[in-house]
Amino acid sequence: MRNWIRSRFTPAEDVDGWRPGTAMSIVAHPDDDLYFLDPAISAAVTAGAPVTGIVLTAAESDGRNVDVNDPDRESAPADHAGYATARHVGLRRAYARMAGLPVDSPWEQQAVTLRTGLTVERDRLAARPEIVLYFVNLAHADGFSRYTVPPMADGEPVVSPVLSPLDLPLPDQDVDRETLIGSLVELIDEHRPTVIRTLDPDPEHDWGQPGRVVSDHVEHAATARLTIEAVHRIGCRRPVPPVVEYHRAYANRFWPTNLSPRMTTAKAGLLATYAGADGAPDPGLPYGHGDYQLGPDPCRSTHMFSTAARYAATTTWLTRLPGGRLAAFVVLGDRLAMWTERRPGSGTWRGPALIGEPGLLPTLAVAAAPDRPVSVVALRRTDRDGVVDVEVGFLTVDGRGRASAWTSLGGPDAGDPDHRRETGVPAATVDGAGDLWVFVRDFSGGLSHRRQSGGVWQDWTPLGRGPLQDVPVATTDADGTVRVFVAAKTTVATWRQTVVGGPLEPLALRTGQVASGGLTAVRTAGDRPCLLYRQGSPARGPESRDETSVIRAYRAHDTGNGWPGGRGADFGGPDGIGPVAALDRTDAGAGDLVMAQRNRFWTVSVAVPPAKEGRSRWRRLPGMISGAPALAVDAEGRGVLAVYGLDGRLHLSRQDGDLPTDAFGPWTTV
Repeated sequence: MRNWIRSRFTPAEDVDGWRPGTAMSIVAHPDDDLYFLDPAISAAVTAGAPVTGIVLTAAESDGRNVDVNDPDRESAPADHAGYATARHVGLRRAYARMAGLPVDSPWEQQAVTLRTGLTVERDRLAARPEIVLYFVNLAHADGFSRYTVPPMADGEPVVSPVLSPLDLPLPDQDVDRETLIGSLVELIDEHRPTVIRTLDPDPEHDWGQPGRVVSDHVEHAATARLTIEAVHRIGCRRPVPPVVEYHRAYANRFWPTNLSPRMTTAKAGLLATYAGADGAPDPGLPYGHGDYQLGPDPCRSTHMFSTAARYAATTTWLTRLPGGRLAAFVVLGDRLAMWTERRPGSGTWRGPALIGEPGLLPTLAVAAAPDRPVSVVALRRTDRDGVVDVEVGFLTVDGRGRASAWTSLGGPDAGDPDHRRETGVPAATVDGAGDLWVFVRDFSGGLSHRRQSGGVWQDWTPLGRGPLQDVPVATTDADGTVRVFVAAKTTVATWRQTVVGGPLEPLALRTGQVASGGLTAVRTAGDRPCLLYRQGSPARGPESRDETSVIRAYRAHDTGNGWPGGRGADFGGPDGIGPVAALDRTDAGAGDLVMAQRNRFWTVSVAVPPAKEGRSRWRRLPGMISGAPALAVDAEGRGVLAVYGLDGRLHLSRQDGDLPTDAFGPWTTV
């Protein structure tokens, strides 16, 4: 048996006055936290943050707590309450391990009746009472054959029974949709999280099947949809709503992995504990001390090797308004929040101001051009009577920080709401004529775009070449022409204009494999575009994952049209997740870029030139963050780093001078 017990996270640092925040996860099943949301949860626990987990279903499955690969499992007796209880035990043991405690550390278990009338199980880790787990224990209405959470999400008049665990009796209860959402709102109000993590409300379809065969568990999407409604109700009455992060689940198997070997080993250790396969002594519980269906080796599942956001982070959310003031944009709850500098280059800020319509999803594409209002492009999601629609739209912000009304651009799959639910996150840029271009992945998995021409919006146009990963990146060259890049499974697809106003033409690139979670394009000396990405590995197969998450730079030839072969230069850096922010400096080469990334501790690491032996110098800054960092140049020519902290506040650091080599100063908190 493999010894998983040795892997541990190193504690993250704190900033004076900057706490790590309060984290909450809302998931369908006990292992969703560990498979799809971690290592974010581990990082928060290690940093000493209050952490609350809410599991909606009893997850009783077929009631057989036996390895799914065991040929004799069908002959095992079914015990639905026993299997659900064993999964609870496994999750408690995994959380104790996250906290650096023995896996058999005691928990205080209580049946708690909420104001809605719903009685839930609340488990509090005795040695770390700020770590709390809630089990709602919604059961299948008709045994294993019928789920109840999905029709609740659709607004159907159904009720779910509660399955009482064997180690903490709960009363007989029938739970309807309004009671469940009200209970989530009550728990959010009680624990006041600064970040809520949940699953994918609109998972992509299975690319290997004809039509629309959903790739994910129906209870994952339903849980996310119910969370969205609870978050909306919270945001309507809270001046600073929590940031919400949505995580892919089974769809991770389609795309290159993004966790480094070190992060994968730590994640596998927690799953082994949850499964009762970590070699720890068996406490002899009659129902088991873990989820034995997972078997002895967590790495036999492709879920192990990625933790990917459904609405992946971007690095353009800090930008300069007309007149020189910097502005930052983040989605809080389901509303757009904006912070602005009081004066250009002053370093003093005001905000957040909540602007625009509710219903926004987290990823923003911010497109700026000199002396023009900034365009903030987003996805807006509506869910009325179980009919979901996702539209692309934007608003503009002028030099005084005044926002326009929301303008809807519809979506590339008009007329089919189910297809539009899979609309990818947007990219945007402004061309040399001042027209806005917007790009998203469509239902086919290819790229579609909509553009202005002389200020008039053209129809959505498919570019094709799917299936592509999400998160395209759009840029404008010095001559005003547009480029767009998007990662595929094994390389990067790209299109470019040859003249302003002309069509987009495809180019062939031969990059390395891009990990799930983002791509960055910057201009370097000679107006040469440079791609920054993390090395990925195949989701399936025996290939080595030793270099997964390593940062690479892939730069165009001098003409800007030809590109080299190979997988790019190794920029090293601490392992992490998500896109790399970089300053767009046409006076510097790729090795002289200022860069920032979210590392495995969920803090930010910064690199300033000069590079040494092909590797930039990375320095880890304290303070846990959400999403990805952003970099911009202020009115004084100084680089500015912005992060949205898990404490629910905007934090900024400014370089000491206007040279790329200048160090970043201390954090300023808004």
